[in-house]
Amino acid sequence: MRTSETERGEILVAIESAIFRYEGADVMITKDLTRVRAGHPITKGREHLFKPVDAHYDIEQATAAPGERRGE
Repeated sequence: MRTSETERGEILVAIESAIFRYEGADVMITKDLTRVRAGHPITKGREHLFKPVDAHYDIEQATAAPGERRGE
């Protein structure tokens, strides 16, 4: 069974800038800047304005490789 995007805590980023009404207030989203949790009510009917964030993290090596000394 596939885990839903909301259960995984996926983050979406805006792929277009837009202004719309949400719960009686004007809301502005900015392309490549605005982020929102997948499944948030603000995305309902506006799914085409968002895509999943591609996160790339640098990972520090925790231990020295054979023959390597850490801290040099």
